[in-house]
Amino acid sequence: MTISAVAVTGLWLVVMAQFPSQRHAPVRLAVWATMLLLAAIGTLDLPAIGTQLDAASGLPNLADVTQHVLAIGATTLALYCVEQVFGRPEPPGRWVARARTVLPAAAVTALIVLFAVSPARTHPTDSKLYTDFPMQYAAHPEVIAYWLIFAVYLSTTFAVTARLAWRYGRRARRSLLGTGLQLTAAGMVAGLCYLGYGTAVVAARAAGVQGAFITTAPAVIQGLVGALIVLVAVGGVLPAARRWAVVRQATRYWSLRQLYPLWAGLCQAVPGIALDPVPVWADRLDPRDLQVRLYRRVIEIRDGYMALTPVDVPGIEDLVRAASGPHELTAADRATLAAATQLELARRAELRGDARLAVAGTATLPPANLEFLAGDNLDSEVRLLRTVATNWTTVTRAAEQIERRQSGEGQSDRGQSGEGQSGEGQSDRGRSSGGRAS
Repeated sequence: MTISAVAVTGLWLVVMAQFPSQRHAPVRLAVWATMLLLAAIGTLDLPAIGTQLDAASGLPNLADVTQHVLAIGATTLALYCVEQVFGRPEPPGRWVARARTVLPAAAVTALIVLFAVSPARTHPTDSKLYTDFPMQYAAHPEVIAYWLIFAVYLSTTFAVTARLAWRYGRRARRSLLGTGLQLTAAGMVAGLCYLGYGTAVVAARAAGVQGAFITTAPAVIQGLVGALIVLVAVGGVLPAARRWAVVRQATRYWSLRQLYPLWAGLCQAVPGIALDPVPVWADRLDPRDLQVRLYRRVIEIRDGYMALTPVDVPGIEDLVRAASGPHELTAADRATLAAATQLELARRAELRGDARLAVAGTATLPPANLEFLAGDNLDSEVRLLRTVATNWTTVTRAAEQIERRQSGEGQSDRGQSGEGQSGEGQSDRGRSSGGRAS
């Protein structure tokens, strides 16, 4: 109870704090409305609030019906938000668009009518054994119909929303938007588990089953519903959180920490790029001027890369793909990491003192990501460099494989050259010996 109350209070605080920034854009307003409905559902789910509503209205189980109706509205809005932001695989036809408007209203109307003709309208539910009235009155056909309409509508919407949110969340990768979408997908999965488990409980009660499966149902269902509300709420709030000052500062600090190994490695090869070299411990403990320090770090990394000659390696993107192992890379990430691998080879050559790569040249970087050389702004440059830092293991693995291959080819060439010279010497000695014998 205490945990649920704290979670609901936090959700209401977020809802109220987000309202001023959400009222002008339709999609943002829909997101805010979804959060509002989730907060209302969580509030009614608290036993003290739900009991008071039932007592004040004179209708037992009104809180349950209200939660179910609000859940249909919240899931419909959530699906609308996901589709408006990312689009559908194909545009809906006229009948599909009309059905998507009519179905929620029809489902809500059916729930209200079935509740009105069921015994749940006049008899309270034992909250110690059942979380929803359909589980106590499952022996009545109208209650079974009520639950089936509710479960089928929500499960269909949950499944579609989870698929879209997960797909685009993976594409967004390590970002607040990507994390928010993946949390939303996880919330939809928790909702599907709730509906599946609740359907099993309703079927068991309709069949007259008793025992531990029924007595433990309230705790399991409360946990699944709580996970659904919290995950979807956090997933909806995260994309907007990047505008919060504390989140911006934390993101800048984390970017500084991620880019430090890149910067330190380039400082070893090109010492002149660092305006104010700092040891790792000082960089980690200093919370000041994060924006300026991040800007300088990006500029110094760029200066270091521009001082190197990218090593031209045929088929380098295939080598990067192989070095990434089971981790799947997008085409843009492969191009970025291929460019980073070329420059890492140049950095290592500079540290070895390879004169062929000591002066910057005009070698061609892989196509498809020109922002790797010069991003449109600081944020785009940080994103690209963070991609390199996050996948640094892939870059170093690819560079080591290329160096081993080049080393093996060099030894093979020297061996063939030595064998040729040795054979020519033996032939000359043979001809000389033959001349003396004659």
